[in-house]
Amino acid sequence: MRRVAAVAVAAASVLAVAGCSSSGDGKNKGGEPRGNPGVTKEERERADAEARERAKDEAAMKDAALRFAKAYVAHDVPTSCALMTPNKRGGDGSPDGCAQRLAHLADEKPEPGVTVSVEGIPVDVSPTGKHPQGSGLMVKETTAEGAQTSVRREALRMVKTDDTWLVDQQVYVRDEDMSADSPVRHALMRSSQ
Repeated sequence: MRRVAAVAVAAASVLAVAGCSSSGDGKNKGGEPRGNPGVTKEERERADAEARERAKDEAAMKDAALRFAKAYVAHDVPTSCALMTPNKRGGDGSPDGCAQRLAHLADEKPEPGVTVSVEGIPVDVSPTGKHPQGSGLMVKETTAEGAQTSVRREALRMVKTDDTWLVDQQVYVRDEDMSADSPVRHALMRSSQ
């Protein structure tokens, strides 16, 4: 019994000398949160600000893709052209030149009952053909026809130009693309449209 008591006293002494406590405040001796040794408050704040900026940039990219897809489905040629890169606009690369070239689409009747959404997260897309490096997004077009619903997907290559996200490439996603690791990347890399 004396041996057990001696071991218990020795263990308590080691814990006291080591400075262990059960304060449970989640901070180490220096007042920094546990689990982030050596990370200063300024570094954490900078990392948080960078994460917020990336999230804001991604939201702007998705918003531009969604506005483009909605305008495209509605045959709103001026808006579609304004959201394209000069490369995608073709001709002289201007929004007005694009709108004139695609004016015939404005006369077509848009499909009724189409809703558009962005699926998933952006993926990095390598340059190919005439397209620069960019970010790929999946756009889903859902058409309700009575009790039936059909879905069509497009991959968009988004490129940031002068702090504005624009569409540089637009490719329909095929069934075989959907079985790839990254359907968006697969569709954009297989096509030079």
